[in-house]
Amino acid sequence: MGNTASNQFKLSRNTNKCSINCGRNSNDSFKFINGRKFLKDSDKYILPSDEKELDRLHVQHDLQIRIWNSHFSSPIEEILKSGGAEVLDVGCGSGNWLLEMATNYPLSNFTGIDILPLYPMEIHPLNVIFESVDVSTGLPFPDNHFDFIHLKCLLSTISEKYCNMKSLFNELKRVLKPGGWIEIMEHDNEVINPSPTMKFFTGSYQALLRQRGINVYLCREIPKCLDRHGLINIHSEEKITYHGEKDGIVCELGIKNIISIFSSLKSSILEFMSINSEKFDNLLQDLFKEVNEYDSGFRTHRFYAQKP
Repeated sequence: MGNTASNQFKLSRNTNKCSINCGRNSNDSFKFINGRKFLKDSDKYILPSDEKELDRLHVQHDLQIRIWNSHFSSPIEEILKSGGAEVLDVGCGSGNWLLEMATNYPLSNFTGIDILPLYPMEIHPLNVIFESVDVSTGLPFPDNHFDFIHLKCLLSTISEKYCNMKSLFNELKRVLKPGGWIEIMEHDNEVINPSPTMKFFTGSYQALLRQRGINVYLCREIPKCLDRHGLINIHSEEKITYHGEKDGIVCELGIKNIISIFSSLKSSILEFMSINSEKFDNLLQDLFKEVNEYDSGFRTHRFYAQKP
């Protein structure tokens, strides 16, 4: 892995989409539901693995950067600028965060891992590598290797039946250097000022998560989890974002992201609704109208802590 990256690097969506068909996952690992591609084992990843999901991940990344106006909260910028720092992005998804970080800090090295190869496999900065890794089997890295470990919207999508959280945090701490930092970003599953339609969808979505063995309140437990695993200097930050028009582009990205999630899980969510497919689609359209009327919003959290 090299130590330089081109500041002219730009993510090409066409290049990124290519990786969906060129990944290491066998077609036997997937199933198709209403034209969407999913892992057969939905405990490993509940959302789709296709071009539409890749587009949603781009939207989600743009939303999160606009919410925070930064790529991280941990006190690591000087380390990254100095060079030689090792950074791990667990559940890197489309790779947007990692690619931008690698371009911003060309003297440090970046590794992205994910169970799905949605990241660009061929064209990326020289100081980035991507690997297909199933975190339930552990992390394939030596002890005390990384200066900074980043997780974003990962813990809220995987089931305890698939990946034991205690074991995962033990692994994260193992590969983190003494003095290194770990940062976790998650969206809260509770909606602020939910409209009737939003309550309908979020209630069904949470029921689906529980059925898959996913803790819908995990976000609130992360600081305690970090403490139980012996991490210190634990910090938490919260941002409240509203879906209404007053937040402009943030509103547009936020509602687009959440509707895309509900839409992609349509078949599964319908199991918890006493409605048909047409009614489902009509309710999704109603969300656009209701978010302004009810001033609905959501909380996003960043947690970061240090290894002694």
